[in-house]
Amino acid sequence: MGQARKIERTLLPPTIDASTMTERVMQFAPANKAEAIKLLRASFAECPLSMRVAVLDMLIRGWPRKSGARHSPR
Repeated sequence: MGQARKIERTLLPPTIDASTMTERVMQFAPANKAEAIKLLRASFAECPLSMRVAVLDMLIRGWPRKSGARHSPR
């Protein structure tokens, strides 16, 4: 049998969070979801897809929410 190889994984500390990414994308005022996805892919290529999807979800849901706004489920 072959030798077991140790797989080394280097986890980089998160240097940016979803809210910061959302703010940066909103500076460009994307006209639609497709444009927002392109901005996320181009601006944050080093971030995992799951993080970019979370940011897109925040954008779709209207983040940042107004502090006095009440959440009303659909």
